[in-house]
Amino acid sequence: MERRIKIIWLLSIASMLLIGAGQGYWLWNQYQFTNEEYGREVLQQVTATAVIYDSLRVKEPQRLDGKQLVKWYTTNTNWNEKTDSLTGEKITRIILALQLGMQPSDTLPGMIQLTAVPALPEDSVVSVSDSVVLRGNKGQYERLNLMYYANLMRLELTNPFCLQRFDSLLAVRIPEVSFHCRLGTTAADSIYQWEAMLDKGGSRLHPVARVSYPYNPLKRQLVYVEVAIPGHVLLLRMGWQLVGSLLMIALLAVCLLFQIQTILKQRRVDELRRSFVNTMIHELKRPVQTLKMCLAFLGDRSLREDAPATDRVVEDSVDEVDNLSAYLQKLRDMTRANDEQTPLSFRTFDFRPVAEKIIRQQHIPDHKQVTYETHLGTALKVTSDPVHLSNMLSNLLENAIKYSGSSVHIVVTCSVDERNFLLSVADNGIGIPAHEQSRVFDKFYRSASLPDRSVPGIGLGLSYVKLLAEAHHGSVKLSSKPGQGTTVTIIIPQ
Repeated sequence: MERRIKIIWLLSIASMLLIGAGQGYWLWNQYQFTNEEYGREVLQQVTATAVIYDSLRVKEPQRLDGKQLVKWYTTNTNWNEKTDSLTGEKITRIILALQLGMQPSDTLPGMIQLTAVPALPEDSVVSVSDSVVLRGNKGQYERLNLMYYANLMRLELTNPFCLQRFDSLLAVRIPEVSFHCRLGTTAADSIYQWEAMLDKGGSRLHPVARVSYPYNPLKRQLVYVEVAIPGHVLLLRMGWQLVGSLLMIALLAVCLLFQIQTILKQRRVDELRRSFVNTMIHELKRPVQTLKMCLAFLGDRSLREDAPATDRVVEDSVDEVDNLSAYLQKLRDMTRANDEQTPLSFRTFDFRPVAEKIIRQQHIPDHKQVTYETHLGTALKVTSDPVHLSNMLSNLLENAIKYSGSSVHIVVTCSVDERNFLLSVADNGIGIPAHEQSRVFDKFYRSASLPDRSVPGIGLGLSYVKLLAEAHHGSVKLSSKPGQGTTVTIIIPQ
């Protein structure tokens, strides 16, 4: 049985650890996915901010060396399939031109077309402000919208990119996070970057989304944005997954603890059952042996001729039978279901002779000397169940004798007022530690600080007293100091 319990524990703990590890791995992957998703959102916000800012720059007054930009055009120096014999690259040349003085009737042919530029009118003045040469394979640049990138290049010539204004626009779109912007350029021999790109940085617990946006790709000019992704934002986005996983892990932990508690309780019940059987045999042996002696006495005709002795033997036999019946009754009451009410038979009687009889008939071990001090009122008319009240006093006296030294002094006090009946039993025994006093009324509980573990008992005495006191709608109070003794007081309403 012990081996099975250990195997169950090991399997349960291993299962919980594996499930917890699986949940942790899933949450970590979900965290990474949420991080990447948030980075893509940052990329979209940066791109949208750049587009808005470009649209604002187009509408602003155009400035270039104090002159007004009137027209622009592009030309291709190698449009007619001229290729480099060594590399096979196609060469595209884009020229941005300024017209500074031109008659109203004159025009610029070939406007915003990728075609060869025809000869300009002689009376026009054209100033080339910037140009760029692109090299690549034949189909590479045919797939690109060169007009759009040429417009970005012209926009940068007329209204340069202002980092402060871009920063302000971006702060409106992502107000919940902190970010840092800077301008930069790529190397002249590097590959052109045509679209915004996202790169991850920082640590796993403090991720950073790095976005590079080419605001003038033909001149390799980019704006770099670094956004520190706050951890609480990611956790909030993972809210239901995180809460669900934590609840699942907590539920598994509770189930495992409940399982372990149930197994431990079952083990303890088995131990208590074995102890109960042994103790019950020991407790029942005394009245049975006494009854055997009485029967043996009554079976001898010569001994029966002594009438006074015969009367005492018969009286003792009746007492032992009563004790045996009370003990079995106590066992029956304590094994009732918790929700079953203890049956009581109330009547009004004088408790003084009952108490004196219980004290007189109390069994005293041979190795102990017991003295009693009684304080019994003259009028002890009590309304209660006489059998159960007698059993409560008997249990308290039995505990006082059992858990004391060789010299035992017991004080029994009974009193009745208009509202309550008080029964108090005090002894000079070993006492109960303070941390155990709240548990001595539990079923089957025995103090771990007993000096002699061989003292018989199964921990039913005080729990039985409490059960019956509460059945009388009363209560039990306990006062004890280790080494000085214990006082138990029963209060029963009248």
